[in-house]
Amino acid sequence: MSPSIGLLLVVVGVLLFLSPIVPWVATVAPAWWWPFVAWAAFIVLIAVAMSSRRDP
Repeated sequence: MSPSIGLLLVVVGVLLFLSPIVPWVATVAPAWWWPFVAWAAFIVLIAVAMSSRRDP
């Protein structure tokens, strides 16, 4: 994984889980499974980024 993709994943993770938008989304989307969907989407994004990585 290139450093730019790693940095992008860190920024997306911070925005997704640590931004002030999180409490607002929690009040708008009352379904209990929304946090799990967010985590699953982030894990899939990391898996896709890691699958393009080549081992020497």
